[in-house]
Amino acid sequence: MEQSRTEHEAAPNRESLFRQVTDRIARAIMSGHYRAGDLLPNEEGLMGDITVSRTAYREAIKFLSAKGLIEARPKSGTRVASRSSWNLLDPDILRWSLESDPNQAFIRELFELRRFIEPNASKFAAERRSSDDLARIEAALHGMETLPVYGDASILADVRFHEAIFEATGNRALMCLKPVISCTLLWSMRMRADEAPFVKALTDHRRIFDAIANSEGERAYALSTVLVMQACDDTLNALEQRAGTQDAAAVRNAAE
Repeated sequence: MEQSRTEHEAAPNRESLFRQVTDRIARAIMSGHYRAGDLLPNEEGLMGDITVSRTAYREAIKFLSAKGLIEARPKSGTRVASRSSWNLLDPDILRWSLESDPNQAFIRELFELRRFIEPNASKFAAERRSSDDLARIEAALHGMETLPVYGDASILADVRFHEAIFEATGNRALMCLKPVISCTLLWSMRMRADEAPFVKALTDHRRIFDAIANSEGERAYALSTVLVMQACDDTLNALEQRAGTQDAAAVRNAAE
């Protein structure tokens, strides 16, 4: 029994170390610390505030190679792959991109993608939704309206609102894009602090729900388009404010 318990405790530690190593390498690539064609360090060269085991390193390299971020070739070593090989819509790659050093161009591209997808999803939802679908959308909206603004619960309710709309389309191909929308939305919401955009967007969410409830596909499409465009502006403004705050902090630290 003692041996079994020890093995059980060791498993999460191995998984945690694998994730730490994977995240460290991926974020270094996304931030440009390692560029396309650069040779990646081995496990000894990667050590910092974590102890990198050879097993965790090899598992991380295999994982990142499968996602197209790196290339491991005989006699050439393990190198960063060209950006054209990356699947930017992979949930992990998207998360690493947003957590590392997102720029305005990349943010605009993500919201352009949302603008193509979400209005049509809202239109299909209005035309195809079931009573159960509508209940799930309304429950998520209720959470947004009653939970503390920008708290984890209200943010997750917002994500769930959009996911429920995708599910209401009945289109399995569209549903596969839920992680892309959810990851982008989750990141952008957690970066904001001003309540005014949230309150305005809440009204727009209610209008989208009403359009879906009344089977008004074109209206749902138009309202969703406005919502995504406004969300893009709000996110870019928040990104600029955060950059300004970081610059000010850097100046203060340099002066001290």
